[in-house]
Amino acid sequence: MALHLTGSNALLLLTPKTGSTWIRRKVKELGLAFTEVGDPAMREHDLLADFDRSRYGVIGAFVRDPLEWYRSYWSYRMEKGWRPQYPLDEHCESDDFETFVRRAVTTLPGALGNIYTSYVGAPDEEVDFVGRQENLQEDFARFLELAGEKFDRSVLAEGSRINATTIRPDYSEELKELITLSEWDTMRRFGYLAGRPDPIALAEIQERYPQDANDLRLLSLWTEKIHWAPDDKKRAAGRPVPADTRYARVHSNFALFAEHKKQDPEYAGGRFREALRLDPAHPRTLCNYALHVWQHENDTDRTRQLMLRALAVRPNHPYTLGKLARLTAQRNGDPELAEVFYRQSLAANEGQLDVRIEFANFLAGRGRTAEALVLLRPQAERAGADRLTLLTHASLLARAGRLEEARDFQRRAAGAAAAA
Repeated sequence: MALHLTGSNALLLLTPKTGSTWIRRKVKELGLAFTEVGDPAMREHDLLADFDRSRYGVIGAFVRDPLEWYRSYWSYRMEKGWRPQYPLDEHCESDDFETFVRRAVTTLPGALGNIYTSYVGAPDEEVDFVGRQENLQEDFARFLELAGEKFDRSVLAEGSRINATTIRPDYSEELKELITLSEWDTMRRFGYLAGRPDPIALAEIQERYPQDANDLRLLSLWTEKIHWAPDDKKRAAGRPVPADTRYARVHSNFALFAEHKKQDPEYAGGRFREALRLDPAHPRTLCNYALHVWQHENDTDRTRQLMLRALAVRPNHPYTLGKLARLTAQRNGDPELAEVFYRQSLAANEGQLDVRIEFANFLAGRGRTAEALVLLRPQAERAGADRLTLLTHASLLARAGRLEEARDFQRRAAGAAAAA
């Protein structure tokens, strides 16, 4: 239920975990005339859409710093129990705070922003007053003054917090960063970004590509998520991953986004360099920056040096070995060494289909079509083989004079394209 202050015809919507219990008590202590309105099934948390806004002189609601809201919500659920009818509970329930946050920011990114919007309205349709739980006493007084209520301010200062949980989990900076990324738009809207660090310069890249702002935020969360399992193992082994390494990964992915999605090599180069400043020994970043230098600076020697730096860190890094094989074949004119790199790459990770196709074409170009067919046949003959694999195998068969078989694989490739 929401509170209708009948003397001033003001409506106060009670956003969960923003001081609702304290507000209800103070309304009674102040002796204000009020009624509870809305759907009893919603308890005290009816949404803005449940009311005819034109019927009220003033409408208000409160918000809270998302960093504290999530901690408070988890603590409350740990004490009172989880309720699967609510999406956060259904999808993110955990008795471990870190697990809860990780699930929330990746399964339901921006969930709190949606909750707040359902109470205060969309940015262009906001209610008359939005208070902050951090300034609950002062902001509630401001709401009452805006509504035209007469009240004794001293009453608001009396008493202590109520409905406060006794559980208070540890809050690492990494978890705060995850929630900041998930609730970025909401924190910016209500002024909670001020003072928050932005080590991945999300604000900068969103300003550069505003139409992709949400995708960039989700990309940063995805980058974090895919590293949790290996990072947790390192942490358990007493080798926690430095924060700079985590930031470097996101900078590197932002560089790839700028280069390949936005065709913005200048900005991509800057992001690659920042990633390497933070983590100079990250093999994949070194290799991707090497490819950037190769394509946009046409500097073969520097490209090779960067790839060798990556291999000095991880000698059997399959991705770098595959790219070095291509560079060696195309720019260094050393097919024998290129073949060594191709084989080392596949030995390190035989599942690299792109490297396998590239190596097969390399062998065929050197007159070794039979070897190329042996290399690619297992992948081409699999059910569900992709179009490029099927077409490459068809081309190799045609080169070998096996035209009927080649036509069969071409037909399969056409079917794969249609299915896609």
